[in-house]
Amino acid sequence: MSLDTHAHSNPHHEHPDVVGSRNRLGVILLIVADASFALSMLFVFFYLKSQNVNDMWLPKATEETAAIEPVSAVGSWNVTAICLLGLLAHYYALSGVRKGNQSQLKLGGLVAFIASIVAMAYQVKIMATVPFTFHEGAYVACFYLIAIMNILHLVLTILISFGNWFRSTKGIYIHDHWHVDIVNIWWVWMVVSSLLGAFALSFAK
Repeated sequence: MSLDTHAHSNPHHEHPDVVGSRNRLGVILLIVADASFALSMLFVFFYLKSQNVNDMWLPKATEETAAIEPVSAVGSWNVTAICLLGLLAHYYALSGVRKGNQSQLKLGGLVAFIASIVAMAYQVKIMATVPFTFHEGAYVACFYLIAIMNILHLVLTILISFGNWFRSTKGIYIHDHWHVDIVNIWWVWMVVSSLLGAFALSFAK
C-alpha cells in the first residue's frame, strides 16, 4: 500500500485545513442551535413582560413580601464588556498565529483566558447579590434563566480558552491553527449571547 493510499484511507492523515473546516462547521451548527434557544428566551422575556398576567411580572408589595424591583442592567453590560475584551484579546492571538508569531498567540490567549474568569466571577457576584429568589415573579424567573445561561456559556469559554492557551504553550499551533479559528468563533458568540441578555434586562420595567 502506498503512502498516498494510506493517507486517504486513514482520516487522521487528512489535510489540517479539511479537518479544521469540518470542525468549524460543527461548532457553527452548535452555535446556531444555542442561538435558537437564546432567542427563544428573549421571546419569553418580552412576552411575559407584555402580558403581565395577574401583575406577576413585577409583583407589588404585600404584607408578607416587599415589591420586586428589577436590578440594574449595568452589571450585565459590564459582563458583556469584559467578554468583548476577551474576544479582542483572542483575535489578537489569532492574528499573531496567522503571522507565525507564537508569542502573540500565547499572550492573547492568556489575556482571553483571564478575561473569561473575570467575567464569570462578575456574573456570579451579580447573581449572589440580587434582592430576590427564584420564585418571586416572572421577571425574576427570566432574570435567573438569562444569568444561568450566561454562566453556562462562560464556563465553556473558560475551559475552551484554557485549553487553547495551554496547547499554544506546547507549540501545537506552529504548523496549523484551525483550533484557534474555532475558538475565535465561540468567543464571538459568547459576546453576542451576553449582549442579548444585557439588552433584554435593560427593558425590565
